[in-house]
Amino acid sequence: MTGIDYTIVAAYLAGLLALGAYLSKRASASSEEYFLGGQKLPWWALGASGMSSNLDIAGTMTIVTLLYVFGLHGFFIEMRGGVVLPIAVFVAFMGKWHRRSAVMTTAEWMELRFGKGPQGLAARMTAALTYLVITVGMVVFFLGAAGKFLAVFLPFTPLQCQVGMLVIALVYTMMSGLYGVVWTDVIQSLLIGGAAIYVAIVAGLEYSPALTDQWPGAQFNQFLPRLYDEGLATGGQDYRLFGLFLLFWVGKGLLEGLGGSGGSAYMAQRFYAARRPEDGLKIGMLWTLLFAFRWPMVLGFAILAVSLGVGQEDPERALPEVLLSDFFPAGVRGVMLAAMLAAAMSTFDSTINAGASYVVKDLWQPLRKKAGQRELVAVGYLASALIVGLGLLLALQVESVVDIWVVIVIDLFPAFLVPFALRWYWERFNGAGFTIGVGAGFITALVVSTAGRGWELSEVGMLGLITGVSLAASLLGTLLTPETPLAVREAFYQKIRPWGRWNPAWKRPDRDEHTGDFVRLAAALLWQVTTFLLPMAAVLHAWSACAVLLALWLLSGWRLLRDWR
Repeated sequence: MTGIDYTIVAAYLAGLLALGAYLSKRASASSEEYFLGGQKLPWWALGASGMSSNLDIAGTMTIVTLLYVFGLHGFFIEMRGGVVLPIAVFVAFMGKWHRRSAVMTTAEWMELRFGKGPQGLAARMTAALTYLVITVGMVVFFLGAAGKFLAVFLPFTPLQCQVGMLVIALVYTMMSGLYGVVWTDVIQSLLIGGAAIYVAIVAGLEYSPALTDQWPGAQFNQFLPRLYDEGLATGGQDYRLFGLFLLFWVGKGLLEGLGGSGGSAYMAQRFYAARRPEDGLKIGMLWTLLFAFRWPMVLGFAILAVSLGVGQEDPERALPEVLLSDFFPAGVRGVMLAAMLAAAMSTFDSTINAGASYVVKDLWQPLRKKAGQRELVAVGYLASALIVGLGLLLALQVESVVDIWVVIVIDLFPAFLVPFALRWYWERFNGAGFTIGVGAGFITALVVSTAGRGWELSEVGMLGLITGVSLAASLLGTLLTPETPLAVREAFYQKIRPWGRWNPAWKRPDRDEHTGDFVRLAAALLWQVTTFLLPMAAVLHAWSACAVLLALWLLSGWRLLRDWR
């Protein structure tokens, strides 16, 4: 690192704080302004913010590691979380359903669905606590990777890097709320996009068929993955039955989207903050298009790591070691480090802001019904500080970034996916079923992640066990307890108009809309996957694959644009 590199990084961090201070007055006007931007933010800003929020150092390091070890199979392995399949569901219909809800948080949504009685209150508290657990878990993941990454470049220890990033992100997030989160994310998306293009071009020029002979995962560079391969029993993971794993990973991703959770609090928040329901498709499509920059970038880092011969002892160090190479001269390295910081900050600030909204809206406000707006914003500040403080304490225990990601997506997420999905599509489902299903899922996840490690379950086994227990508990809890009042169920349906098992008399006017939802979902899934694979094919000079992917991308994109309005 040179003086100019440090200057670029310092200028970037100073700019973040300055923008946060500039937006602080508007954001602190009310809790709605602080957490939803007053529902006045344009769709393109929310879409760009979504892309930045999903692209972080921790996830980037994880995917570079997987591509280094497993080639393009690493992309399909990341169907379990990194590809973010829920975006396609939000493009198709979940985005508009969220905006129709007219709530601030998914926990508040529970009262709309289950009423304000004991069951509705229990479901609301359960949802709030669920998202807080997810938020703290993601903070641990982000901080663990950020400390390991930044300590390579800066003259500080991993802990000092974690604390420094934490303080800066916390300060500007607390000052400016969702306004600051979104507008800084827009700027950061430009920085990240520029860095991604640079890495992809450099890697594309460096790539040659001869280089694949040195690539640990070269044999798995298949755009249509092999469904069985002995070589995939490597690196501590046994993925030989790859087709079975892929089926479960895709199913898990779709279930996240069908439940409206997206596996994170900030994904739903972007759609709650939209100006109108029709903006859901626009936000999701732009989110997907910009998120495509991640994939040629991570593939590029893996290619450059192979070219340099780094990362063989510890693949998680491939990314920082590549950035220290001559591929990134002075000045360029500073911009790249600022882009990586932008990726970390944008995800970190979104997670903090969304997590704090659940403390304010769903835990504090029901207890303090007469609380003024200044008090609610102050509680938001305190909640943000407590979330990151707890996350930092737990992050000190993290050794492997990839391992903590597996714990989150394979152990933690399945605990709540089924109850979150049933609430949209099954009229009989009630607040008791939701609460019992989530509780049973988390208890099972805790057992599996501790004592259950000795059972030697595969990822499929863990995912299936946790999801199955949660499903059984949800069904029993629902069928053994009273129904949600009819008036509450009908009011919910008339407001959201979801498809599923609802009173047929209510559904008749919505048949055309629901048919369009199904067609749009198929198109969105195809468009998302081809959007990510197309630039990766270009980096690998796979021009025949490019032609096929481009044709599929244009066809599916045309179908989605028919509903753009």
